[in-house]
Amino acid sequence: MPSPRRYAWVLAGSHVPPPAGAAAQPRAEFEAFVEAFGGELFSLATLEDGTALLPNLLRAAGRPRAALAQLVQSRAGSFDAIIASGEDIGIPLVLASLPRWRKVPVHMLFHGHHLESRRLRLLAPMLRRARHVHFHCLSEALRQRTIDVLGIDPARCHATGHAVDTRYFSGTVTDAAKVISSAGAANRDYATLAEAVRDISVSVKIAADSTWVPPKKAPSTAGWPAHVELRSYGNYARLRELYRQSRFVVVPMHQAQHACGYAVIAEAMAMGRAVIATRTAAPPDFLQHGVTGFFTEVHDAAGLSRCISDLLAHPEKAETLGRQAREWIVSRNSLEHFCHRLEAIIAAALEGVPLDADI
Repeated sequence: MPSPRRYAWVLAGSHVPPPAGAAAQPRAEFEAFVEAFGGELFSLATLEDGTALLPNLLRAAGRPRAALAQLVQSRAGSFDAIIASGEDIGIPLVLASLPRWRKVPVHMLFHGHHLESRRLRLLAPMLRRARHVHFHCLSEALRQRTIDVLGIDPARCHATGHAVDTRYFSGTVTDAAKVISSAGAANRDYATLAEAVRDISVSVKIAADSTWVPPKKAPSTAGWPAHVELRSYGNYARLRELYRQSRFVVVPMHQAQHACGYAVIAEAMAMGRAVIATRTAAPPDFLQHGVTGFFTEVHDAAGLSRCISDLLAHPEKAETLGRQAREWIVSRNSLEHFCHRLEAIIAAALEGVPLDADI
């Protein structure tokens, strides 16, 4: 049943519904949330139908996200809360709300990508005073860093978590699983992975695609062992099949203060695969060392090699970890759980009541 509350969900990019008969894709958080609780969706595509003067001027000046933020805020009185898909649109929404007498709450999904930027730190005093703004961080580690760096009131900074479509990403380990795999482009340290498997006899397949960052020049594979393959897999269906063919999944990363690697780790876990990932300064809550997978240290090829060798030598351990990984994700990080948690946090803030500890 739709919520009695009225929501606007605002995307940083464009969204055009897929045509009828299009290949199935994983659902996004906004799709699941609007389906469960109702709400109006805004994206850059919404600007094409807009006639408001200020949004049109900003759009013509090459500032589409500022234009979208102004458009949404001009209609803010129609909503009880505004949900921003990330800080790239969340910050413009906050800035556009400041001159308004009635400030509709802005709930921003926060990845922490700009915590190191001078501009965001300059905005920190304003964000601390903007009591209508809530930060929904992808992990507890990122929540603590956001509080420390920006000085946000902990009551307005939530470890809401990360979500994955556990219906789309679902599978079981089979005897046909002969490779180990990796995926993603943002902040990946594939050179360390290549070095770690140099003397290990196993096929390694890397899907060097990313939904989150613009395409960049592929990393050099010069000097890599012949059994390591890096290429584009093109779409989610091929990526899902790669997970299905994998004994387990490795996500090597450079050091990072923001959330990174979460999507691939969660997708692989939802597929019932154990995951080995680099422990960055903002690790995901759902990768539990020794329970759903393993962490290794930044640029530690020797440590990563030992971990890979151990799982290859003990397939029953990889299978147990993969099963526990799937159970963890389904019970805590499915789209349904994420949307319920997000809506509960927003509702508690609107009603001024404590949040249920079980959420």
